[in-house]
Amino acid sequence: MFGMTDSAEDLARETTDRTLGMDADITRRDFVNASLVGVGAALLGAAAPASAQGQGALPATAPEGFDGFGGVGDYATSHGNVKTVLDAAHRIRDGKYDKGVPAAHDTGETYDLVIVGGGLSGLSAAYHYAKATNGTKRTLILENHPIFGGEAKQNEFVVNGVRLIAPQGSNQFGMPRAGSGPAADLWDDLKLPREFRYAEPDASVSHLRIPLDNYAHMDGVNEFQVDIGYFFDEKSGAPKPTWLRNIWQNDLADAPFPPALKAELLKWRSHTADPGEAFRRTLDGMSYKQYLENTLGFSSGVTDYIEPVVGLINGATPDAVSGFAAQQIGMPATGRTRSRTGSLPQSFPGGNGSYARHFVKWLIPAAFPGNADFPTILAAKLNWGALDHANQPTRIRLGSTVVRVEHAKGTRDGGPVTVWYAKGGTNHTVTAKRVVMASGSWVNKHILADQPDELRAAYVQFGYTPAMIVNVALNNWRFLAKLGAPAARWFGDGFGFSANIRRPLLVPGHEPPLHPDQPTVLTFYLGLYTRGLSAYEQGALGRKKLFETTYVQYERTVRAHMTRLFADAGFDARRDIAGIILNRWGHARMVQPPGWYYGTNGATPAREIVAKGYGSVTIAHSELNGHMNVNAAIAQGKRAGEGAAAS
Repeated sequence: MFGMTDSAEDLARETTDRTLGMDADITRRDFVNASLVGVGAALLGAAAPASAQGQGALPATAPEGFDGFGGVGDYATSHGNVKTVLDAAHRIRDGKYDKGVPAAHDTGETYDLVIVGGGLSGLSAAYHYAKATNGTKRTLILENHPIFGGEAKQNEFVVNGVRLIAPQGSNQFGMPRAGSGPAADLWDDLKLPREFRYAEPDASVSHLRIPLDNYAHMDGVNEFQVDIGYFFDEKSGAPKPTWLRNIWQNDLADAPFPPALKAELLKWRSHTADPGEAFRRTLDGMSYKQYLENTLGFSSGVTDYIEPVVGLINGATPDAVSGFAAQQIGMPATGRTRSRTGSLPQSFPGGNGSYARHFVKWLIPAAFPGNADFPTILAAKLNWGALDHANQPTRIRLGSTVVRVEHAKGTRDGGPVTVWYAKGGTNHTVTAKRVVMASGSWVNKHILADQPDELRAAYVQFGYTPAMIVNVALNNWRFLAKLGAPAARWFGDGFGFSANIRRPLLVPGHEPPLHPDQPTVLTFYLGLYTRGLSAYEQGALGRKKLFETTYVQYERTVRAHMTRLFADAGFDARRDIAGIILNRWGHARMVQPPGWYYGTNGATPAREIVAKGYGSVTIAHSELNGHMNVNAAIAQGKRAGEGAAAS
């Protein structure tokens, strides 16, 4: 009762850390070496590679202290915004290149098109440009990360001989119907399959309905097709910590919510609205909270219930994002009631990283050895040397941070553009006849040196919030089977608000088991939001938290949180966790406060001004569609690539 001494506190922390498995059977030296070589070979036999940080002495300012374990395979050194990428971007933000780029080496290269950003919008632009020009033009993609894909990348583990693949961010796809138009043509061009097979649960858990992606369970709408466990404790209304399953299937009868709130939540879930243009404009003029509470008359309890989902996918709390932003992600009461029996959302093994790999295979066939089919590309190791070869129409230059873009001879009416980029500690320039800015506006607004005043003013209205995706490799998932909860949600304090395992998509050569005694990946998606602040303020504060927290601090939090949730079901963090990968994305969501999409007081929306570009510069990123997703990224890339070809 008198408090602990420093030595007693240290002893208590050490005891807790041992219980959580922080002292793993792998040395920090093994971890660092494996991360640097990018293949993780030294980790394949490790019991718990997540703990390679030791006892947390490394600060977030050190790459090893910030990045943490990156898994194995092509993406081992590129999981989220790693420290080297972050530092390079912050040099731009802090004005290092505002007055010019020192000691830049002119490569002597001239390209028909330079694309800034190798995410899905940039790769889509390269694909559509090459298609429109029959592959006769020269294109250079400059990508600041160690590998292409943007947020459409994957994490890989090898646990007890089983290869596990999980998304770093961009996730979920919809297959276009054959012959239905450009989207279907693209699908077929990329050799993406039209039939998919998912692992069936072992007979011992055949009763469990396991989701195919990492979103379906979040708001409970798909509860009639997947099983969701809900954790309640004293803070969320239960007399003691308890798990309930599928609370919506019996109309919340067992949920520890007050009766009045139950009635409101059921009414909210069943409310329908006309999703037409006039209604969308109305929704865009108010926050989702205002729509729920002022227009529909619900209490703040309804808003509080959905806040974590909106905070993650829209990037900020319901009081800061528009009702139209909520409609874009399918929130209840903003359109027609969603079907309980439709097809479940699907995910490739590594999320939408498969799109990126297939784009690159189409653009640079030698990038992935073998045939251009899904199983081959999924299994293939990237041929790094093929990406930037001189004798090919499209080249991808990785680790290249564009720091300045400016039309030659002081004109922005057209003509050649000089592009400066930093790579390997040296500044370089290339010349482009046209440029596509497929990077986000948080970068573009700093590096477009001759942008018009109208564009500069429009960029002020663009704001972003962070997200973090955490993949936890498990030696087994017996505790989830015992709870009957392949997807889990919780309320109040904790790490995020939900997590789940998936039914693996099976392809020849990649057929991980779906047995509770076998390895799998538990994935957490979480936003970093703060109620009561503007969307822009929430973004700034969230990034501060995200980037100032060390890997080992997050690891300790994840292990402690999972212990709190699952220990009574038999979970043991030391025994059951095989590895933890953090994917930190500082600008994951384009936030849409009221009026952002359609504009206010008759003014042209900022997104339309940005989309016009200027001179020889075209701007294309998924954010121009509002909600950032794979379809928006590909659509913006198509607009930019075909536009560049036609100019």
